[in-house]
Amino acid sequence: MPDNSDYALRPSEKLDVLYRLFRGENICDLIDNMDNTSVIGLQKFMWETAAEFGIISRKHNFSRKEITRKMKPTQQFQKEQNCDERIYFCKGTHCIHSNSECARKKIKEHIKVMSESIREYIETEQHNETFVQSTLS
Repeated sequence: MPDNSDYALRPSEKLDVLYRLFRGENICDLIDNMDNTSVIGLQKFMWETAAEFGIISRKHNFSRKEITRKMKPTQQFQKEQNCDERIYFCKGTHCIHSNSECARKKIKEHIKVMSESIREYIETEQHNETFVQSTLS
């Protein structure tokens, strides 16, 4: 099984994701053309980006719960998938190799929520005069 460092997007892939986020494009569409390792890399990058943008936008008031509360509860997801695995096994990183269709579906849902949050943070900062000035320099 690959270690955590194997689940990293290449710099060009990260730039593509950021470009798509700033343009408001659907990031989930990328998943269909990625191998399993890249899908996990995308999920990892989206979490990192959402946290970074959340901290920039919300300052000290940011919490990952701001994003996770918008996600479907694991128990509900598992029930919809007719999955009888133990709840703590319902992670994309765990199931991506044994049940990639289900894992990809869950990851897509998470990435959709993270994308929406990141776009919200971008919009917040675009209305911030400091952000606008620094991007024009």
